[in-house]
Amino acid sequence: MHRRLANSCFALAALVLLLGLARGGGEAPRNRIPRTLRMLSSALVWTGALILWRGAAGEARARAGLAAAGMGFGLLGDLIMAKVVPTPNQVIFGMLAFGAGHAQYMRAAGRLAQTDGGRRTTDDGPQTFHSAAHTRWPAGALVASGVVGAAGWRALAYGPAQPVAVNAASLAYALLLSSMAGVGASLATHDARHAPLAVGGALFFLSDLILAGELFRELFFPHIGDTVWLTYLAGQGLIVAGLNEEG
Repeated sequence: MHRRLANSCFALAALVLLLGLARGGGEAPRNRIPRTLRMLSSALVWTGALILWRGAAGEARARAGLAAAGMGFGLLGDLIMAKVVPTPNQVIFGMLAFGAGHAQYMRAAGRLAQTDGGRRTTDDGPQTFHSAAHTRWPAGALVASGVVGAAGWRALAYGPAQPVAVNAASLAYALLLSSMAGVGASLATHDARHAPLAVGGALFFLSDLILAGELFRELFFPHIGDTVWLTYLAGQGLIVAGLNEEG
């Protein structure tokens, strides 16, 4: 029942965004989707995450709680970037909020990797075992995703005119996001049930690269804001759903 309710929240969030695209009313030419509907859609995904947490049990409950916390930080970041929550610098404080959210996602993904490492399918069916070798972070995936993150940062986020501190913060943020995508991809290669987590991490990373290009490199195309938001929220929803998948 909890999963059905959560899925209903996710579906309603998608419907809200489609309604915004159809009716318009946003800050043209950047957005068709109004700010109010964007914030509502984010709140609906967070509500879905909370419902999944409420319905989880055992080890999955801790993972679901981390996923809900990650989405909660994401909603805070959305409110900061939309200037609903005032801060001295919306970009820096927004990155801090989203970075804190991704830190929670990474912790949840670590638990998911550990759960996967404790199960093996044999001729006699699924077997449970414990091995430290299966609970380590996938080093190869982290290195590869770090290279991709650094390259994406250099291409779209690095601003020669920006202060060194801003460039350093945006690089650290890009590496964190790309690491989440890499961990998701690594888990998905071992178990296709984790594909939503991999796709979600990649979409979130892509969304923020486009946004970084707009903020730091004057990238622009019509409805760039809608593109950022749709890839971002789809990524958030898939990450939350993926972290709540049974290992």
